[in-house]
Amino acid sequence: MGQAALPLQLIVLQNRLANLQSVVWTAGNNVPGVTPMIDLDWDDLRHVLALVQHQTMAGAAEALRVHQTTLSRRIAGLERRLDTRLFDRSGTRLAPTRQGMIVFRRAQEMESASRALRDDLSHDPEQGPAIVKLSVIQTFVTGFLFRHLPAFPERFPNIQLELICENRESVLEQREADIAIRYVRPARGPSTVRKIGELGSAVYAHKSLLRSGADWQKELPWIGFAQVADRWPEFEWIASNVPREHVTITVNGGPAYSEVVTRGNGVGLMTCVEGDARPELKRLSGPKPLIVREIWLLVLPEQRRNTAVRKVLDWLISVTRREAGLLLGTSTSTRNAFFAPE
Repeated sequence: MGQAALPLQLIVLQNRLANLQSVVWTAGNNVPGVTPMIDLDWDDLRHVLALVQHQTMAGAAEALRVHQTTLSRRIAGLERRLDTRLFDRSGTRLAPTRQGMIVFRRAQEMESASRALRDDLSHDPEQGPAIVKLSVIQTFVTGFLFRHLPAFPERFPNIQLELICENRESVLEQREADIAIRYVRPARGPSTVRKIGELGSAVYAHKSLLRSGADWQKELPWIGFAQVADRWPEFEWIASNVPREHVTITVNGGPAYSEVVTRGNGVGLMTCVEGDARPELKRLSGPKPLIVREIWLLVLPEQRRNTAVRKVLDWLISVTRREAGLLLGTSTSTRNAFFAPE
């Protein structure tokens, strides 16, 4: 990108940084007793960030969209320039050394500052709305969030909300999203996390499947979850409570699972906020949810200072708090409340 295309403030800042780097470099290389500055490539530091976050060459290379040989060469070159080892290897896993963690933390600070600067200088209201990217589990959108979306443009006319339906890790660290909603609290990472609610699930079936006196747990056909979902509590519940021969179809979750159950193909576990809203379905497992999962809101600390991101965060917290009973599945008037206007 040429300088003519950059905001004036950014051009001035770049020139000042370049002049400062030249002065410090010259001083560091000509004053006795002063350690010369090391010429660092920001791309090398990005590779360190990814390798610490993913812990394997394969995972980091995939996140960076580079070959593993390129990643390995970058890390080796940086270690030579810094004259220190940054990672210890144990099998396929790589763990940062003490020096590696120092580089990692400084790289995080640089990345955060760069992102904050770009956000501050790049958005001009005259050029259109600010884009806020929300990485969110697909069923949270189709089961709950969709009903709040029609009012969003009127309330926030200067924000364009971009929904990225997925359940991958590290989307915030890789700058692929500004905010994330997940059902599991991340075990590590730089994100600020906040629990914004609980999501209940229960057993549902199409009313046409129900027979008087039939044991819905052992006598009706079931829709199970495919093996890729074997870490989900829903998968474990069905595996422990439903005879294997009664599971006639398996689906790897998502809206397709809900649709198969709603069409009457079998009994299934669905979120209460989605199952209770479908009049053709009947909840079979009682008024309390069988499974409760926590809903976590994730954002990088520096992104909380972004005005548009802050507004979307507050909006998400507000709508989940207002309809906490619907999400958990304990509301006494679920269907009426679900379709009530905002």
